[in-house]
Amino acid sequence: MTVAVQPGVGIAAAWRLLSLGFAPPRDETLEEIEALAEALLEVESDPLAVDALAAALSAARETDHESVGIQYQRLFGGSVRVSPYEGSYELDPIRQGRQMADVAAFYRAFGAEAHGPVAERPDHVGCELEFLSYLELRKLSAADAGSEADGALLEGITASFLEDHAGRWLPTFFGDTYEAAGNALLYRALAAFGSSVVRSELERRELEPSPLPRRRPRSSVEGDTIDCG
Repeated sequence: MTVAVQPGVGIAAAWRLLSLGFAPPRDETLEEIEALAEALLEVESDPLAVDALAAALSAARETDHESVGIQYQRLFGGSVRVSPYEGSYELDPIRQGRQMADVAAFYRAFGAEAHGPVAERPDHVGCELEFLSYLELRKLSAADAGSEADGALLEGITASFLEDHAGRWLPTFFGDTYEAAGNALLYRALAAFGSSVVRSELERRELEPSPLPRRRPRSSVEGDTIDCG
């Protein structure tokens, strides 16, 4: 199955692909990943991103839902080899709460609810990636409506969210996932693609977020059960 990617939709599709890939897998996850990867391969020009997308597409076609669920749990659940929460990379417990509240405020400001691929606490990787996709789609709608002011506002919000949140920890998250994935080829490929997308978007906007530090594996996901939004 192939989804046509119109001009300007590529980055929204890339964020969406990553949000699906790093959310707890559902029955339809692999099919949606295949569709988006096929579409993005038609428009992507970065050789590293192309290689990662091709590897993700191949892995999605060769695995099944049960295997992906096991791999996801091994990486992001139980002993938590790689934490999927921004707050886990913030060393100061007080700042952890503030960061989570700030992420939630971004969502509320745009009426964004957690009806995407994951119903999780606001700083979960799936939620943040889905929000970035949402902002890109809103910008496309503003452009179609001829609203330059709305487009400029949304571009500013995207830059702020990348600089204050996603851009600070996603490079570390993707790097750690790539290293920890081992023979979980789908997650290894998605991590490589995610690294390429984040790096490209930060460079394009000339942003240099202050990176959050790496964290050692934890014995649990800190009992986090807060829902997005």
